[in-house]
Order: sequence, then structure tokens, then C-alpha cells
Amino acid sequence: MGRGSRRHQARRRPVDGRDPHLVLGSASRRRRRSPERGPRQAADGQGVTTALLAKQVAIVTGGGRGFGRAIADTLAALGANVVVASRNAPELDEVANAIKKQGGKALAQTADIADERQVQELVLATERWVGPPTILVNNAGVLDPIGPLVETSGTMWLRNIAINVGGTYLATRAVLPGMLDRDYGRIVNISSGAADRPSAGWSAYCAARAAVDQLTRVLALEMEGSGVSVSAFHLGFMDTAMQERIRQSTPEQFPRVEELREAHRQGRVKDPHDPARVVAYLCLPATERNGAILEVGDAEVVGAAEAALPAATS
Repeated sequence: MGRGSRRHQARRRPVDGRDPHLVLGSASRRRRRSPERGPRQAADGQGVTTALLAKQVAIVTGGGRGFGRAIADTLAALGANVVVASRNAPELDEVANAIKKQGGKALAQTADIADERQVQELVLATERWVGPPTILVNNAGVLDPIGPLVETSGTMWLRNIAINVGGTYLATRAVLPGMLDRDYGRIVNISSGAADRPSAGWSAYCAARAAVDQLTRVLALEMEGSGVSVSAFHLGFMDTAMQERIRQSTPEQFPRVEELREAHRQGRVKDPHDPARVVAYLCLPATERNGAILEVGDAEVVGAAEAALPAATS
């Protein structure tokens, strides 16, 4: 099947003819601005270390704290126009202002990633600000509920799936028509080793991460030859508020909690800006990793990222 046929299938209109996502694609087509596809020369600026992502437009969901903030910082330092999204407006403003103070470009946009209308508005706000998104990092996620499935709240369990899986779907579905129109895009889904390793007490989280990995594989097959690349990245031990909360769990809630505590004691917990560099590498125009499910400790991909990106600065 040729690329044109695949794109036509991906853009097929529902029977009633009303697909709000196609409106987003049409808005993208009206923009005259095109993404820069190749590496650029180093740019001058207070905090912009290079312009490898010059003229790229990135949306980072869950961008107000932790790993999402580190990803936003890193993409902005590489020259991307970054939109950070979450439900917490003060956190988003802090991230966007910090990026601007370093010479980068950022927009804070509140959105519940599990709400389709809010996701649509997120993409439209991005287009109005600087242009259609060329990069999407699906980082928003939640851990709760923690504990034996029989003791969990059905509302919380399904909310976990709605955010971790549904949010990934909604954001991806919203940006894909425009990316396919322009024959270019980079989508990185933040997942976890919980996708492959079941952990008692984490029924919703493990199920959600496994679903995100499989969604990544399926979408990568659909995007073959389109210019849109889809990959997933498994988090490891990181110094974030979420992982600190996990370490505060009881063994009854999470039997593996001592493993995480020991990693922290041994100094094996990474600064989130280190793995964020791998995510940034996956967003580069020159990176072709369609369908890859990558681990934080994968020496090959870490080496490739370090070779492709400028040296990290403290």
C-alpha cells in the first residue's frame, strides 16, 4: 500500500461527516509556515545551546513538573517552540517563564489530557501561537490507584486508563492529520518497564503502560513511509515527586517498594534531565526510530543521543 493510500485511510471521515480532528488538520494546512527538517547551525541566546530543533513546534503533555518539565527544558534548549500542558496552571507558568528567561520560547496551556475538547483546544492554541505541532511527547500520566485490585476504586482505576491510555490516544489523534498532511512528525510516548514487568498493587498502571507500548507498535506500522515516526521510551529510576511518592508506599501497597528505596540509597536515581536527552534525540529530524520501544538503560540509544546532541550543561 502506498503512502497516499495509508494517509487517506488515516483521514477517513466518519459516517456523519463530522470529525472535529479534521478541522485541526485543515487549520494546519492554512498555515504557510513549514517545519525545518534538518539540523541548524548553533544559535546565539542565553540558554538555547543549539538549534537542532529550530522552527520545530513541540507539545509536551504533563509538562509542569518532573520528567515532563525536564523534557520541555531540553527541547527548548535545542531551539524548539515548546507548549507545556497539564491541569496545573501555576506549575505551567513557572516552567514557561523559566524557559523564556533562558532565551527559549514556551507557551503554557492548561488541559485535561483525558478530555477530548480540551485536547483539541490545546492543539488549536499551539497553532495560533506559533504554528502546527511537529513534535508530540505524550508524557502525562498517573500512578493511582495503588493497592490490590480488589480494594481499588473503579472510578480511580478507569481514570488511570483514561489519562495514561486515553490521553495518549487523544493527543496523538489530534496532531496526526496535520503531521500526515506535511509528511513529517515525531511522536514519543513515555511508558515504563511496568509494561513488561507486572507488579502487585499496580494493576491499572501496568495495564495502561502495556497498552501504550502496543499502541506505539500499531501506530508505527500505520505510519510506515509517511514521514511520521512513533516511538516509546521506558522510564527508569528518576528523582521526581511521583517516584518519591512510590518510595513512600507500604509493602502491602507495593511489594517492590524496597527495590526502589535501595536504588535511591545507592544513588541509582537519575536526574530527569539525563533521560530527557534521549527523548530529545528521538524528536530530532535525523532520528529514525519508528516503532522502537526503548529503555532508559539502553547503552546504544544513550550513546546515539550523546553523539547527536551538544554536551549537557549544568
